[in-house]
Amino acid sequence: MAEREGWLKVAWQFLVWCAGKAMEFIHFCLDKLLAEKVTFDFGVAASIILITTLLIGSGCWAASIAISRRHSGLLHFVLGLVFPIIHPFTIMFGMDLHGERARRKKLAAEQRKREQAEVEKQRMLEIQGAHKTEEQGEESTEDTEKKKRFDKAYFERIARDKSGENAGPWQVGFGDDDIIVQQILEVQDNLLLVEVTGREGKNEKLRIPYNRIDYWTNYY
Repeated sequence: MAEREGWLKVAWQFLVWCAGKAMEFIHFCLDKLLAEKVTFDFGVAASIILITTLLIGSGCWAASIAISRRHSGLLHFVLGLVFPIIHPFTIMFGMDLHGERARRKKLAAEQRKREQAEVEKQRMLEIQGAHKTEEQGEESTEDTEKKKRFDKAYFERIARDKSGENAGPWQVGFGDDDIIVQQILEVQDNLLLVEVTGREGKNEKLRIPYNRIDYWTNYY
């Protein structure tokens, strides 16, 4: 702002100086013309003054616009003198703030990077979600197969051998333990009552829910 005011002050001082010199020149010419008894054309003199004022005003206007947009004031002052009115109007609507184009390009590049990062993030989330869905589907399938396999009908079928005697023993995965089931004592809707070999080698009774059975195989 201070630079702009400085240029305007200099331009105004130059304008006043030019006006003073013009008046001195006019006064000199008038004296000569009057001495020679030549008729003075006030229209021509007024035209010269108006044209001079227009040129300097155009230069000041162009310089003011350029300085406000961080461009060279002196350069555009000269261009405003050479191309009066046209140059100030041109830069008024066509001149960007100095460095604005580079700043816009930088912002656009940063925006593209953020968008690409967001797209990549969404893609990774979709991939992870698909993997989780597949894993859940596999787990669900395993659970379904287990439920279909270890049910009341299955254990009623294997509880007796062909001769009608109690079958066994079996090695069973129950929770986090491996146990030896000697025989199936009772088959209920949701669980079994079995006889297992305890820690001291003694047989004990144990209730096993179907949904807690990991595997059930023949011991021998």
